[in-house]
Amino acid sequence: MRATLHAVTPATAVDSQTQRCISDETYDGVMQLLSEAQAHLSIDRDSACLCLTRALVMMQKSDSPLKSRHGCLSSWQTKRLIDYIDTNLDSSIRTNQMAAVLSLSVSYFSHAFKNTFGVTPLVYVARRRIESARQIMLTTDSSLTDIAHSHGFCDQSHFIRTFRRQIGVTPQAWRRLCDAGLWSTGTGYMDSLHKQ
Repeated sequence: MRATLHAVTPATAVDSQTQRCISDETYDGVMQLLSEAQAHLSIDRDSACLCLTRALVMMQKSDSPLKSRHGCLSSWQTKRLIDYIDTNLDSSIRTNQMAAVLSLSVSYFSHAFKNTFGVTPLVYVARRRIESARQIMLTTDSSLTDIAHSHGFCDQSHFIRTFRRQIGVTPQAWRRLCDAGLWSTGTGYMDSLHKQ
């Protein structure tokens, strides 16, 4: 019994090359079965084993619906990752940390991320920081220094350089243009990434 449970549980032991996309329904079903297995483990080991077996069967049957997305992150992985990024915009976010959130190797994660979003993880994070900073700039009078620090930039200069590279103008100029109604405040780029 112990050997069976040990063989099933470690997610990090899965070869990164065999990772595949699964549907949200399959993910939800597997998570439910794993929760049930955990609840039954101390009371009824046979029921726990049954739940684990059903979860494995469900995973094996989930192969076909998303074959066209081979090498991409699944929708649940994308959601989990975006939540992680948005929650941690104020701190350093490294590729290895994002890979760890999904229990993937850095190599596989980087490849799947680029296939999913069309850009590297660090480019996406920088764009997400700037999009979030733009929203703060539109709704508050916070200083650029405060905005820079609250969005993970080491200083205001780093924030200004990154902002100008992405948007084409400095943050202060962008804010003035928006206040004057001369700049569209839509965030179209990030919205299109989230829809993929």
